[in-house]
Amino acid sequence: MIRYLLVFLFTISSTVIAQEVEQAASSKSGWGVYGGYQSMQISGIEDDASDEELEMFETERLGSFYIGIWKNTDWKIGSLPITVGAELGHRGTKFKTDLEFPDGETLEMSADILITYLDLWASANYAMSDKFNLWIGPLFGIHLDDKVKFMGLDLPDNDDIDTDLGSNEYDFGVLLGAGYSISDNVNINAGLYRGLKDHDGGKYNNLFIDLGYSF
Repeated sequence: MIRYLLVFLFTISSTVIAQEVEQAASSKSGWGVYGGYQSMQISGIEDDASDEELEMFETERLGSFYIGIWKNTDWKIGSLPITVGAELGHRGTKFKTDLEFPDGETLEMSADILITYLDLWASANYAMSDKFNLWIGPLFGIHLDDKVKFMGLDLPDNDDIDTDLGSNEYDFGVLLGAGYSISDNVNINAGLYRGLKDHDGGKYNNLFIDLGYSF
């Protein structure tokens, strides 16, 4: 009799726990927002430059912030769940050169190139544990705007100065990264974006880290 009672109580408690877990899972919408910082460079520009041009300039990484949203889906590749998202992101780099005067004095000059894209992406996610996961997927960028800062100042947009960077076209590439769940709703991600499209001799190359919140 006691054995049957214990079995009955265990069955009831298991049913209640399963219902609570299901309700907790369904209470999440699967949506999330995120924002972070990225370090950008246009790789390959130096490859097409001559030795004389390489002596005249160099490129460095440029930093910027970005924001986005994501949504978990019911889609899967094999057993890997798919997440999709959109973000207001950037590409770019910093050009530096030294201007030499007749008296031998030099002046370091720099230009920041910031290109804004609306990025649409998807990722396949592999859970290493209940908190740590790896992900990889494609990204497609829709060009929105170009901006050039010379010595920290915005260049005026007029006919006298040509600020057309030749990048007013779409971009695509691969995202690769890792995520860690700090809590049920807060996560941190870090990774890299490698552009596959050639933009006037260079491909975009971003490193990034962001903080996300799911609701």
